[in-house]
Amino acid sequence: MKFFLNHIMMYLSKIIKKDDKLITIIFRGYSGSNLSPIIERLKSEKYKNYKIKIIHDGKAYNDFLNGKINKIDLYKARIEKYKCIFRSNLLITTHGCKRLRYDNNTINLWHGIPIKAMSLMNKSNIDKINHIEDDYFISTSDFFNTIMNSCIGITADKYCITGYPRNDYLLNANGIENLNILLDEKINGNIVLYMPTYRYDRENIDNIFGFSEFCIDSFYKFLDNNNIILLLKLHPNEEKTLASKYKKYMGERIRLITSDDLETQEMDLYKIVNAADLLITDYSSIYFDYLLLNKPIIFTPVDLEHYRENRGLLLEPYEYWTPGPKCIGQEQLQNEILKSLDNPEYYQEERENMRNIFHKYQDGSSTDRVMELIEKIMEE
Repeated sequence: MKFFLNHIMMYLSKIIKKDDKLITIIFRGYSGSNLSPIIERLKSEKYKNYKIKIIHDGKAYNDFLNGKINKIDLYKARIEKYKCIFRSNLLITTHGCKRLRYDNNTINLWHGIPIKAMSLMNKSNIDKINHIEDDYFISTSDFFNTIMNSCIGITADKYCITGYPRNDYLLNANGIENLNILLDEKINGNIVLYMPTYRYDRENIDNIFGFSEFCIDSFYKFLDNNNIILLLKLHPNEEKTLASKYKKYMGERIRLITSDDLETQEMDLYKIVNAADLLITDYSSIYFDYLLLNKPIIFTPVDLEHYRENRGLLLEPYEYWTPGPKCIGQEQLQNEILKSLDNPEYYQEERENMRNIFHKYQDGSSTDRVMELIEKIMEE
């Protein structure tokens, strides 16, 4: 069937002319997208001769599930999506997309530097990536090319080292001001951002950190005594199942940031990240980007051995590649939060070493380099 469909598309490509001015963007939300800075730039006067079509991927399906549109409207949205993809001179994505013709161009900006094994390297084989057929795959460094390619297996000439556009927000945005807008209040105190990775079995975790023992009352007292605000941002795939579960933990000192919050303000998550004085994560790719700020990072690998055995890690030993203290209990975490906030040089050398391995460019101008690539493609 796949062979048959490919031949149909190749035939249609010969008889249906592509639009040399059309750029189609497959956008999947504001939770740290490399597309956000590109979309902003394409709206400028300089690119007025381009035709820009932004497909909010998944929105029509969610609207259908929520009863906002009927099945006919859903099919119309899908037809419009694939019509734009088919007729475009350039297709830009962050997750890949099925290629419908072979005389256009595709750029994959991707969505993070991996430490978790995925696709070809994933032991559990539950996240096979099928649509990496791009002409250009945006990269942050030569080392990124190596670890990424172990997972997706494309030819080396596809990689284009520009840095991630979203990281320009880390270096250039006014994070505090944007956070105040997002939360509709002025935030004071030390800000700690907690962003755990996506887990297929997180519904079995009964507290936000996944510790074997956790007392929310004592944690709130700790936050209050030290004037700390904890911002929690879950993976978009988990928000619907976990937001209500974690609602009991939310309050003045713990704030949940959702994809809906970001979409309402049309604000990318990375526009607030540099407001955080400290990042806490486990295996999320955000920590590689956060290295550009040279601020402290704490890791909470509560299920490290389970993760190694069932999914696998691309980078071992985990302890070396994660430049910060590792905490698997509440008291330990609280102690390390204070230690990290009080001493900026704590793990600084390790952070700088990792930053230089994973980021060729650290200048806040990655969007410029991607835009130069887009201009080059459109002028050919």
